[in-house]
Formats: sequence, C-alpha cells, structure tokens
Amino acid sequence: MEPTTPLPFGQPKDESVQHLRSLAAAKVEHTSLRGVAREIGMSPTGLKKFLLGTAPYAPTLRRLRKWYVNHAAVPASELEYPDAEAALAVLTHDLPGGPRRETANCVLDCLGRGYDATGRARPRWVDELRRELAG
Repeated sequence: MEPTTPLPFGQPKDESVQHLRSLAAAKVEHTSLRGVAREIGMSPTGLKKFLLGTAPYAPTLRRLRKWYVNHAAVPASELEYPDAEAALAVLTHDLPGGPRRETANCVLDCLGRGYDATGRARPRWVDELRRELAG
C-alpha cells in the first residue's frame, strides 16, 4: 500500500477520539485539569478545548494516546477497539507509513496466533484493526 494511505491510528475514528475525551474528562473530575494536562503533556487550556469538543492536532493526539496507555488503560478483559488502536499507535508512532503498517500487521498477527494457541476467541478488535489496515 502507498505510504500516503491514512492508517486507522493516524486518522482516528470519531469513537476513538470520543473515548479518549471521556477518559480524560473522567480523570479531570477525579483530580484536576492542570494535573491531567501535565500528565498528558499539554496546556490546561488545550485540554479544556479538547474536552469541549475541539478536534486534536496530530501531536496532541499522540500525547493523548501515550497518556492513555500509561495512565488510563482499562483492565484487559474490558479492552475494546479504541484501547487497542491507541496502544498500537503508541508502539508504532515513530515509523513511517509503509513500515508502520507492516509492523502493525505483524503485531496483530502475533496477537491472533497467541489467542489461537490458547484456544481463546480472538477479540473483535484484532480483526477490526486488520480490516482498517487493509484499507
């Protein structure tokens, strides 16, 4: 595929951004806007605008995903597409288009084989992310 083809974790689904937004809002409710902004690596004003619905710029989205993986992840049994998408984006963030896509596919292949080897059903998000990568 062409390196200019957007990756699913480069151009997030609205539900993924909303998921990050709701988790950040919940964290702000339990702590403070300034504290969460500091954890994410953005200004309190920027976080406030994001929480009010502003679409994040690419660097802000990377910070939000990294923060999510480090500070806001859910238990494994509750992992869903936005969670897996954020984790995969963090793991491959500094690779260019083609190698990033290949690496993401490889990670998803390994995860799928791991679930198959244990006899557990693959989570729905494994196939969803693979379809997104296939374009």
